[in-house]
Amino acid sequence: MIESFTIKNYRSYRNFTELSFVASKKEGGKTKDLPPIWYKEINGKRILRLLLCVGLNGTGKSKMFSALNYFRMIATAKPQKPSDKPEYRPFLLDDYSTTQPTELALTYYIEDVCFNYNIVVSSERIEEEELKIVQSRSSRVFHRVHNKDLDRVLISFGNACDLSKSDQHDLEVNTLSNASVLSTFGALNIESPILGKNFDYFENHISMVHKSDKSLADKLQTGDAEKDKALKKLLLRLLNDVGTNICDYVIEDASLNIAELKANGAPDIVIKAMLEQYPSGIITHKNLRFIHSTKEGKNGLDFELESLGTKNIIRLLVVLYDVIISAKSTCIDEIEYGIHTKALAFILKMYLTIAENCQLIVATHDLSLLNADFLRRDAVRLFEKDEYGSTNVRRRDYLHNTISFYKTYEKEVSPQIDDLMRRIEIFIKYKDDISE
Repeated sequence: MIESFTIKNYRSYRNFTELSFVASKKEGGKTKDLPPIWYKEINGKRILRLLLCVGLNGTGKSKMFSALNYFRMIATAKPQKPSDKPEYRPFLLDDYSTTQPTELALTYYIEDVCFNYNIVVSSERIEEEELKIVQSRSSRVFHRVHNKDLDRVLISFGNACDLSKSDQHDLEVNTLSNASVLSTFGALNIESPILGKNFDYFENHISMVHKSDKSLADKLQTGDAEKDKALKKLLLRLLNDVGTNICDYVIEDASLNIAELKANGAPDIVIKAMLEQYPSGIITHKNLRFIHSTKEGKNGLDFELESLGTKNIIRLLVVLYDVIISAKSTCIDEIEYGIHTKALAFILKMYLTIAENCQLIVATHDLSLLNADFLRRDAVRLFEKDEYGSTNVRRRDYLHNTISFYKTYEKEVSPQIDDLMRRIEIFIKYKDDISE
């Protein structure tokens, strides 16, 4: 689980900015028996299982998620060629930042052991990298720098490193200027429980939800019968609780013969591309159908015919199931897309009730979620930009329960727009522009 993530000089983040998952010592919320489900206590710190990120469009919420995914990529993906330059995504709205490196750092827990991993990336190379165990006194695993005089990577291994001397040498000579030490370790056949755990953490326990993920049918029918059965039970219960009449779903195998497409006049270039992807000449896929129960009986609908809200509820639950089962820290942008506020609040409360060693970082434009009676107030982060175009992240550790949290944040999210809304002359100018 993540304790904190810091960024400097990445896209809209010019200055050091922290996204903290540490909860305050106050319980917060309106119902005293609910708040503890929001966090896991590790070594005396309360680590939140859910962060709610709010702010206007363009204030940097998605770029925060992008930065975490970028950090994960650097930690695990070794470049194809030694001559490749690392991806470099600096702040672009001044004349200084593009000459400076990007700095990223993550503090996180693996089996209740706290680690800190930081990396400094320029347009030419990885300038610095360090992994350490955070205790009462920090214990270094390794520290890597680029020596400009020798034009080579130098790695010093600390007393927490469990690599043999020969493996330390192999790791150092194979770490190129454009590759992280962790990604190089992942590509080598050397043994290190401590490096192995950290590599696995970045590769398998940090994720970002992409719309291009594999089909929903594949996620509902993975081949693991027990896992699929448990997910189906959870999904159907949720769909019933949020008011749909879906009582079951079936997944049917379907196939298409490419030769039939050719006979029906499909262009040769399309047929050629299909045959390259499916040399057998048969395209196979899974067809997902949801069964609806009404007074007239039970009838099936193809997934594509379901409403946008129903589709996204199903997709979201599948994501949450994976987050919980795989103990992931996962970013979800625009989580409310197509889902009613009440249904979304229900889903998030369900997630918190069953979550253990996992985290969600979600971005939303639906401020009415801040009215939820189970909301832990120090779990909300307000994203806003300053006069230089740089993103700042603000949090409230405490706000008395007699004060409306929703109204407080609504006033703080770009109050200048509220002021403009009250001035009719502003809107008349738009009409004049069109008239001209």
